[in-house]
Amino acid sequence: MLPSAESIQIIVPVASIALLVMSLKNPVYGVIAYFVVLNAKLGDMYPVLGAVRFELIVALFVMVRILFSTRGHGNFLPRVNPINTALWLLFAVGMISVAFSLFPGVSWNEGGYFLLKMTIFYIMIVTTVHTSADLSRILWAFILITAWIAYEPVVNYISGNVDEQLYGAVAVGRFGAATGHVAFANTLNQVIPVLIFFAFRDRTMFVKTISLAILGLLAFGVYASKSRGGFLGLFVTAMGIVYFSRDRMKAGIIAGAFMFVFLTIAASDYISHMSTITEGIHASRTASDRYLGLVNGVSMMIKRPVLGVGIGCYAEARRHYFHYYFYSHNLYGELFGELGIASVVWFFFIYQIFKRASAIKRTLDPSRARDTYYTNIITAIQLGLFVRLFVGNFTHGSLIWFWFMMAALTVAVQNILLQEERSPLPEPDHMKPE
Repeated sequence: MLPSAESIQIIVPVASIALLVMSLKNPVYGVIAYFVVLNAKLGDMYPVLGAVRFELIVALFVMVRILFSTRGHGNFLPRVNPINTALWLLFAVGMISVAFSLFPGVSWNEGGYFLLKMTIFYIMIVTTVHTSADLSRILWAFILITAWIAYEPVVNYISGNVDEQLYGAVAVGRFGAATGHVAFANTLNQVIPVLIFFAFRDRTMFVKTISLAILGLLAFGVYASKSRGGFLGLFVTAMGIVYFSRDRMKAGIIAGAFMFVFLTIAASDYISHMSTITEGIHASRTASDRYLGLVNGVSMMIKRPVLGVGIGCYAEARRHYFHYYFYSHNLYGELFGELGIASVVWFFFIYQIFKRASAIKRTLDPSRARDTYYTNIITAIQLGLFVRLFVGNFTHGSLIWFWFMMAALTVAVQNILLQEERSPLPEPDHMKPE
């Protein structure tokens, strides 16, 4: 019998503190500590930590540690990378939207504050990841913290501790993404490209075995979430892995076998629920809400075209305009409604990540082992972003950490290559990282 998450959760704060101590030697461990605190929701897990603002304390500690480091201080500046420029443009527009929002207090609490946190998180990564070893540490933290998020709902599901819905039993957890089945499924899907293209490429059998076990945990978690968007996200992820693989025939057979086994062992109620996807927006109230979330977002943009209702204000504005308090459950409706025409800066930010990622890949030689390492990471970033954009049709989250982390890692890869004097694009001297 697997131990409950509650019985072993002490490892999370202990690991966080240990990582903070290790950051005295290498600040990247401090970034990982903050990442753990951010995702594990330690303030909710241990209310006393929430009361003392432990997350804020960790963030301040990490930023001070970075300040006292000897390199990387300017890596977040616009002149260093076009992604940085896009980020600061998004930050400026987002904060202006708070000031001119329909409900400034709500906009700050639900949007501006999170944008500030994610910008700081971005700065943490680009100023501390200087080597391939640092890059690997961040990616393994991404994989392992996602496995931790998956663990509690999966164990609960196996133990019969579930949330009963009209379409069956749903896996749930106590904190963060694990509390909502859609967010839970999407959180698991977004790490699978990193798991496949980074972790599985390790040559040691131990790492491959651990990676396979985590993949099984994530796939079962998506199944237990009963999220139709999560299922589609898993399918798109599988197709993307085939597309980006060198041997597409082999990858296609493996992906096809995986999906066949997945659907074969799935319960009949799961298959029945997933089959409603073919009915489109008429499948259920939750399906129509996704479409309505887009429609209401466009309506908000028409009412307030330049800056929208303000970041974080979608649900409150929906109540104000349509007498219906509910989040958009549609990324694009959220963006159009909250930022109006200015939402173009968010899409420009994502575009710059894809553009720089493609530029990096063009300079790499897949036949060289070291280049293959970077190629795989960039591929994982590209596929992860694509999957997230796809599931954005069924969920909101324009300011989640994933976008900012993928952007920061792309910048970090380019910075490492620049240090090796292999610039992804011809750059003037002033664009070299510190």
